[in-house]
Amino acid sequence: MKEKLTARKVLHLALVLVVLLVLVAYRTWFSAASTTKSVQIKDQICDLSHNSCSLQIDGKPLTVLIPQLPVRAEHDFVLRLEGGDPAITPVKAWLEGRDMFMGTIPVSFEQIAGGWQGSTLVGSCTSSMMVWLLNIEWSNGVHQQLALSIARE
Repeated sequence: MKEKLTARKVLHLALVLVVLLVLVAYRTWFSAASTTKSVQIKDQICDLSHNSCSLQIDGKPLTVLIPQLPVRAEHDFVLRLEGGDPAITPVKAWLEGRDMFMGTIPVSFEQIAGGWQGSTLVGSCTSSMMVWLLNIEWSNGVHQQLALSIARE
């Protein structure tokens, strides 16, 4: 037995559709005002595998360096962050391949005198040179990205 589509049912369907459209429109228009401020600084022209990189975090100088160069694939190495504002901390950091996805490798920084230090390693790649990107998310909402190229042995 088939039910008949009455004017009352059509009115109910139209009302539900209008309510859903209003909710989607409200979220679209007003969600931009409530999002947190996140500034992203990508692909700084600085290669950590050759020298240190100088950055600015809230107007204060910060140096990112690898004390023991060259970096070798599948061997631990240390990343050091020197300077910056002690009130702004690295919340999350990871390495990821720039040209080839090889997963994300977490970097955990711990506070040392004058900055932060973390230890990590990267995998070996079939290409002769693999470029990794060091991503750092700071407690003030800034996201920075630095390049690290590693030659295959």
